[in-house]
Amino acid sequence: MKYTFTLVLALIFGLVILGIATLHQSVLILATPLVAYLFAAILWRAEHVQLTISREVSPPFVATDTPITIKLTVTNEGSAIDEISIRDVLPAGIKQTDGTSSTTRMFDAHTSLDLDYTIAAARGDYHTYTTAVTVRDFSGLFEQSLVYETKPSFTVYPRYPKLAPIKIRPPQTRGFAGPIASRQGGTGIGFLGVREYQIGDRQRQINWKLTARSADALFTNIFEQERVADVGIILDARQQADVKTSSGTLFEHGVSAAAALADTFLSDGNRVSLLVYGSGLIRLFPGYGRVQRERILRAIARATPLLNYALESLAYLPTRVFPAKSQLVIVSPLLAGDVPVLARMRAHGYAVMVVSPDPVSYSANIYSDATSPAYRLAYAERLVMLRQLRRSGIQLVNWAVDQPLDLAIREEMAHYRQLGRL
Repeated sequence: MKYTFTLVLALIFGLVILGIATLHQSVLILATPLVAYLFAAILWRAEHVQLTISREVSPPFVATDTPITIKLTVTNEGSAIDEISIRDVLPAGIKQTDGTSSTTRMFDAHTSLDLDYTIAAARGDYHTYTTAVTVRDFSGLFEQSLVYETKPSFTVYPRYPKLAPIKIRPPQTRGFAGPIASRQGGTGIGFLGVREYQIGDRQRQINWKLTARSADALFTNIFEQERVADVGIILDARQQADVKTSSGTLFEHGVSAAAALADTFLSDGNRVSLLVYGSGLIRLFPGYGRVQRERILRAIARATPLLNYALESLAYLPTRVFPAKSQLVIVSPLLAGDVPVLARMRAHGYAVMVVSPDPVSYSANIYSDATSPAYRLAYAERLVMLRQLRRSGIQLVNWAVDQPLDLAIREEMAHYRQLGRL
């Protein structure tokens, strides 16, 4: 009910009281049109509004900044409505880029209207949407405000770069053919060693040069089997490890890196699992192929850096959920207290690789000069921490996020090849 109704009612009572007080019939007659107007509005107002609202979202699973089409259908199941205003309320993180998401019009009984528009959404998992409806009668005296919720979900996952295959050497592999050297003899392309010839060996594997030096023996080349491995990706979602600026957050770069790494390892045929650690624990069991890639992207889309006092340290990281002697890939800016925890993982038999978005260079580009004492001190502390990790046998990629991730990984892999560790 609008203030107009109160005003009309006040005028009627005012004229009636004034007419009685002054004993002038003409004053009472002035109130007659207003009374007729009020009774007509009461008689013709819509008592029960019966609307059905449905929503179509296409496509329901997209990368960030991909156009998403929304079709909102409103159906009037009741009587005609003199005036209806419909406004689709967009959740935080969504912006409208085209089309119409609101309208005001007459609405006949048993008819439908459609609102078609296009949006672009930030990374996230979206479930509930609100549509605000306001219904008015022809007189403008009565008004109803209604709220409808629809729940067609859609997921926006982060855009991530395509990476070249990453060479890893976990202590243990699985029994399926793949790209990883398994340290076991069999069918493969990498030379492993030589042994005496056995019945059934292929003739083309005979080492003729070594055989020529022996008077009564044949020798066969042994090749290293290439298999797939278990790869566990751990995304650090601790709030204290994040760096926020006016242009974004360091965590978003970590999210993109985790998605890119998962895509690369899955493309190589490995069995990949995910653990998001910090705001809570989001865990995905190991899996293969396109279905697992979608599961991982959906889980990463929901990841948010929040403060959780119970998970402030990596010491509570449940590494036992990953298969023994598997490859762990940790995406984290790293804190000072993380060094002994990661070294302990390596000592427990895991192959550990850390992809670390560099918070020092990320902050220095925005807040201060790279030659300032504060920057040099922070940079020196980080170098000491990285050196300690490398001494523990951890494969480390220090990633300045203003350069491509693929380039940072290739540079680190080249360094390890020179050291003979790959």
